[in-house]
Amino acid sequence: MQRLAGLFSRRRRYDDLALSIQEHIAERAEELMESGISRAEAEQAARREFGNVGLIEQRSREEWQWLKAESIVADVRFALRQLIKSPGFTATAVVTLALGIAVNSTMFSLVSAFLLPHLPGRDPQNMVVVSSVNPAPAFYAADTNPVSPPNYFEWSGDKAVFSEMSASDEYRTGSLSGPGEQPEAVSYAAVTVNYFSVFGATPELGRAFVTDEDQTGRDHVVILSHGLWERRYSSDASIVGRTVRLNREDYVVAGVMPAGFRLLGFTPQLWTPLTLKVADRAPDARKNRFLHLFARLALGTTLKQAQAQIQILSQRAQEDFPGTEKRWGASVRMLPDFLIHNFGIGTALAMIMTVVGFVLLIACANVAGLLLTRAVSRQKELAIRMSLGASRVRVVRQLLTEGVVIALVGGGVGLFLTYIGIRLVRAGLSFNAAISAVPVGLDTNVLLFATVVSVVSAILSSVAPALKASRAAINTDLKSETRGGTSGRAHNRLRVVLVGGEIALALFLLIGSCLLIRAVYLFDHKQLGFKHDHLLTAGLLLDQARYVDSTKQSEFVRSLVAQLRQIPGVEQAAVASDLPSSGPGSVPIHIRGQEETRSNEQSTAADTVVTANYFRAAGVPILRGRAFTEHDDTSALRVVLVNQEFVHKYFQDRDPVGKQIQLDITGTPPVWSEIVGVVGDVRNYSEDPNMVPQVYEAYLQRPVAFFSLLLRSNVEPSSLAPALRQVVARLDAELPMLRVMSMDGLITDQRSGNPLFERLMATFAILALILAAIGIYGLIAYSVGQRTQEIGIRLALGAKGSDISRMILIEGFKVAAVGSSIGFVMALPLPKVFESIFQGLVLFGAPAIYPIVLAVMLCVVFCATLGPARRATRVDPTAALRSE
Repeated sequence: MQRLAGLFSRRRRYDDLALSIQEHIAERAEELMESGISRAEAEQAARREFGNVGLIEQRSREEWQWLKAESIVADVRFALRQLIKSPGFTATAVVTLALGIAVNSTMFSLVSAFLLPHLPGRDPQNMVVVSSVNPAPAFYAADTNPVSPPNYFEWSGDKAVFSEMSASDEYRTGSLSGPGEQPEAVSYAAVTVNYFSVFGATPELGRAFVTDEDQTGRDHVVILSHGLWERRYSSDASIVGRTVRLNREDYVVAGVMPAGFRLLGFTPQLWTPLTLKVADRAPDARKNRFLHLFARLALGTTLKQAQAQIQILSQRAQEDFPGTEKRWGASVRMLPDFLIHNFGIGTALAMIMTVVGFVLLIACANVAGLLLTRAVSRQKELAIRMSLGASRVRVVRQLLTEGVVIALVGGGVGLFLTYIGIRLVRAGLSFNAAISAVPVGLDTNVLLFATVVSVVSAILSSVAPALKASRAAINTDLKSETRGGTSGRAHNRLRVVLVGGEIALALFLLIGSCLLIRAVYLFDHKQLGFKHDHLLTAGLLLDQARYVDSTKQSEFVRSLVAQLRQIPGVEQAAVASDLPSSGPGSVPIHIRGQEETRSNEQSTAADTVVTANYFRAAGVPILRGRAFTEHDDTSALRVVLVNQEFVHKYFQDRDPVGKQIQLDITGTPPVWSEIVGVVGDVRNYSEDPNMVPQVYEAYLQRPVAFFSLLLRSNVEPSSLAPALRQVVARLDAELPMLRVMSMDGLITDQRSGNPLFERLMATFAILALILAAIGIYGLIAYSVGQRTQEIGIRLALGAKGSDISRMILIEGFKVAAVGSSIGFVMALPLPKVFESIFQGLVLFGAPAIYPIVLAVMLCVVFCATLGPARRATRVDPTAALRSE
């Protein structure tokens, strides 16, 4: 601190030093005058005795160690003056770098939010998540599946591995209401009472759950999320201790969690105690996997040791319970790793960061070309400075300082553009609750990243021009009568290399972006297997307080469907446990008369419960047999329908009608059901590349409490929403509806990440193309300026304007041909690389993209070269010949 303070007071110290020296010389002169010599002689003798005043002052300053700082400040001031003198150059360089820095920083804000999440609680980096590993191929991550209650009880008891373990059922839905309040559907989590203590998190208001509140009769307490507390209860601190109604039952608010308590991909609005009963310990409960396990490792236990032990425990479970645990494994991941892996956004962000990294390289190459041009124009100035004693290192440092100043100013402008970009990107991330809940902003990580990128940009863009310019031929440049000297040809070769590299990278990015955009488009526009137009959907949850048994659930659904059909504009109304392409759960199946030929593989199928009109409402064709009828109820024989993929996989495409299958459903006694029909395939998810076997059950034979409504209409689906709400309110005023929206809107929401990805990739590819065009334009324009005299001589000797224009165009296309060839070859392996990254979900082979993109690049090069070529034809031969 003293040295820093001394730096700012150095002028006063310099003055004090000079004054002290003068006083010392004056005193010595007075002493010499007393010996009888004149004042002039005395002063001269005193100065001779003292020595070189300037050298002594210089050495004193060196002792104070301020010269380097002063030199750097002087370089910065000089760089600023030079840049202010060339506003056009400065603006172009700053804006170019600002764009490159802005796109990188904006995308890094997503990396900071999703891949470097701000985890809640105490030391969350040392927490682990224990998951089940699904043996069946899955569209989503197979090793992040929830765990069954029996496995939770067994694994949590191993204190040699886990010091603490909590469990949560994260995806519950309920009806939240209160006196005089409109009921609201909320997502909530049921957690063990030690859940918050395992995280080391404490409520902002009130308390966490306490011992025994997970027991029936004492479990009616609730903890609110900060967002729900702010939105529904207006941040009222007195809410703690008050009663709210959840699923028509009274719950006491125990506390409110802080705003920072959130986990990536988990968005509960409140928490209740998890009540596990005796039945949850039974062997049959092992097939009911719904618990996420969060734990802390025991002291001295490493992650590898925990993974080895959990493998032993899962293997033991497979041996003891082969019927339900066969081939099911277990995994242990650190909490941050689990969240990123489970959310499945890492690959997309890595690809985007790679693309914007290439954009930054192109921007740096552009600025390097500009700095090189500027160095050529200052060649004589640099030669004079070096002839006067400036070292090569000193010249390089000065030129590097200019590059650093440009990069830092560009970084400042880039941060402003980043702020705007983050707002735009955040607006595009509102397509689902899990994404929109992630705080994307200009945080410390983004600021540090922008600073590092600015420094790296300064190095990349200014080192090569500075080193090239410092190799000046002093004698040649001093003899040159032009301002810039005569070293332009060597510098031009470096510019050709830079621009060729820009074109190669731009073509590589364009081809890669087009391959990705095409693949994602085809991925999103696959046939789903049902008619999703003119279809209104909504979710309903029948609470156990009023709908205590299946009979009441069936009665409500019968009345609801009957009244929905009476709404004007409704053609068909139906109920389904899962909407088409929304991911129905899978259940084990057994086929009567068939032995399981593959002992290590269990037969499964997606299971959906539907009402009789479902297939007409959803537009799913009946290919064989019949659909359900109103007579397929609990008094009739159990019947099911299966899809084509089920027939293909389990019956080898033979007719399955009349065959019997059994579904292993938790909480339901095993019953043989007859297959009465075959329907068309419907994708499990809108983005699932493959069809899966699927079974449909009749709702009246197995009612479910949570289901979705489907209304086929001949009008705009959203116009039916008010009438739908009125019908539900007439039947049950306290029953809230979830996500009332058209099926088209629901599918768009599922895919909204893909259109955003497409837009980002297209934007960055176009930006790269524009930067490459600017680079080729600058190169050719500079070349025309350097060859003005040559062009004038050619015109004076009779060359036509078309000959000059053709010569300039050929020069531009030579650079483009070399750069495009390199970029083309670099892009050839991209389809295989993408297919390996996306694990064969989509095919990226599209040979036609390569020549199309190459043609677009050449057209851009032609347009960028045309301007300088035309300007060359307007050169005045007389003026050009006189210019030297």
